[in-house]
Amino acid sequence: MIKNLIFDLDQTLVNTSSAEQFRKTGQWAKAYSAIPNFILYDGLSDLFKYLTENGYNICIITTSPGDYCGKVLAHWGIPYNYKICYHDVKKRKPDPESFLKALQYLKARPEDVLSFGDRAIDIEASKAAGIPSVACLWGSAESQLLLDAKPDYAVNTPAEAFELIKKL
Repeated sequence: MIKNLIFDLDQTLVNTSSAEQFRKTGQWAKAYSAIPNFILYDGLSDLFKYLTENGYNICIITTSPGDYCGKVLAHWGIPYNYKICYHDVKKRKPDPESFLKALQYLKARPEDVLSFGDRAIDIEASKAAGIPSVACLWGSAESQLLLDAKPDYAVNTPAEAFELIKKL
């Protein structure tokens, strides 16, 4: 049974598209003010409750800065044990550095972890670290590129992700 999970943040757990332009241009004050307008994807509250109640270890990996990540996680009550953000690594996705760091934090072997992301770089980084990957198609703007990255699994909804986690 896999009890260690890695999640990307933006567009995987939370629809943050209302702040995308601010994030791309480094206007972080505006991105922070948009956080209440973000949308937690349907079904993730139930998933988070299940993960918390059943002792899963969760690591969030994002290319966003730590302050932003922390504010989003806190606002939406997203549980996590560790977070690895932009300034925590020298090389970012698709480089596996953040995923290898997650393995150290989680004290887990790659085969004992499952990673979820909405972009090809999430899948590529996960694979480079030897971690099984899940393509989250619900928030992806690049579904075909995501599938072309050859994830181990692909899910269309958070409910499908929930079922996959329970199965593995």
